[in-house]
Amino acid sequence: MKWLIVILCFYAGFASGRTEEDQTLSIPQIVNQTILAPDQCFYKTKDECPKVINPDDCPCKRIPIYSQDSPDEQAVYCCNLDSKNFESSLACANYSNHVSYLHIRNATLESFNVTGVKWRRLKSLALTDGKIKRIKDQFFMMTPTHCLNLSNNGLLEIENNSFTRLALLKSLDLSYNNITHLPAISGRELWIDISGTNTLWCHDISEYINKTGEKQIKFNRENETVCSASKTWHWFNTTERVPLKQVQYLSRLETECPRGLNWQCHCKFRRMDIVEGKQPTLAVEVDCTGNQLTELPQTLPHHTIALNVSNNNITILDDLSTNPTYADMREFYADYNNISSINKLEGSKFLENYAILSLRYNKISTLPTYILSPTIQENTSSSARSIKIGGNELHCDCNTAKFLKVWLQSRIMDADEVLCENVKEKVVELEPLKMCVYPGDWTDYIYYIIAGEIILLVSLITKVTYDYWVFKSKGYLPWPANKMPKLPCDWLCEMD
Repeated sequence: MKWLIVILCFYAGFASGRTEEDQTLSIPQIVNQTILAPDQCFYKTKDECPKVINPDDCPCKRIPIYSQDSPDEQAVYCCNLDSKNFESSLACANYSNHVSYLHIRNATLESFNVTGVKWRRLKSLALTDGKIKRIKDQFFMMTPTHCLNLSNNGLLEIENNSFTRLALLKSLDLSYNNITHLPAISGRELWIDISGTNTLWCHDISEYINKTGEKQIKFNRENETVCSASKTWHWFNTTERVPLKQVQYLSRLETECPRGLNWQCHCKFRRMDIVEGKQPTLAVEVDCTGNQLTELPQTLPHHTIALNVSNNNITILDDLSTNPTYADMREFYADYNNISSINKLEGSKFLENYAILSLRYNKISTLPTYILSPTIQENTSSSARSIKIGGNELHCDCNTAKFLKVWLQSRIMDADEVLCENVKEKVVELEPLKMCVYPGDWTDYIYYIIAGEIILLVSLITKVTYDYWVFKSKGYLPWPANKMPKLPCDWLCEMD
């Protein structure tokens, strides 16, 4: 019995050792294989292209692949294909449905049709460094492609729905092409590379990011990526290059928009703001109208150039001068508020750079023109800067009629709507002759008194001279001198 047990143990040890040896021999030798990690793209360099010396040489070759998911898979690598030899080149490499990885370098094709059984099992597809004008049609449903590389082909168009069925796609490389729009991708976390594809519209990329919802689009080489701002996005007739980070900022814009417990401003992209010596930036417009605000928002998104706080209860403009988040402000609208003074704007950076200042229908009663005069020129309609203060009621006087009226007409866009608080007239309708009449005082009558006294004195002297002449020539005094009682000095006249 003991011998039987010993024999069995010996046989089991031998069988186990033999099994390990067989397993070792059955594992593919990966010395000549390409090793891929999960989700890694299959890519070969130009130096690894198949050698084509004779016309019959195949420009494609099969390459064993070892991956963690499947230890024994096949890949095909092709170089220098065109529409004439495309199918035959794949066939000579024994391309079949069992191939999971494909890289075609330097293909010259009018279009590449992604609909086909031959692409049905591909986990990685790379078409790089060629001349392909467009991608046509749509991948089959449930195609397991996780990596798609179409870089450096000069692509002009990718049909919008071409990739929508690639549910497992995790990496998309569209770098160095000439497409203007990104194809649709069903919502998922995706790494995408669009560096060098400067023809993409910024607006299109912005919408592309927003459509992902909770799923996040991540960009490879984002620091090297720019997009094109269309003519409708800025003031100029040329297309400007905008850094991708500026576009990504737009997707975060609403989270930085001013808000409070019971109010919310709305922020949106306005235009390209181009300053000499600086990178183009996406300028922001903030709308806080009708929120019952009593003061200006304390913080604004970066690059805010326009703020509208109309229809609120704001009384002061201090932040416009002192708050650093208002540094880029070019347009300010605060109509229908309770603002009574613009004195705080004196010497502010805003007055150096603004384009529009609108303070219509507030409570401004005095307008210090010395604050605004250095910043605006005559004929506002043709000037880059404009001021609107219509609906305010100024205190009007002679100076208003003579000088302020002329100033308003030459510099304020809505001068015909500026009113007077103490006279029921518009400022532009004031008449200087009417406004410059002052009420008289007692000093005006002294001249009449002096004139009266002089006339009375002359009359008295004339009367006395006449009476003396009558008395000397006729011997009696005329009336009323002969009715007057004699005085002690009368004897002087009787001596004769």
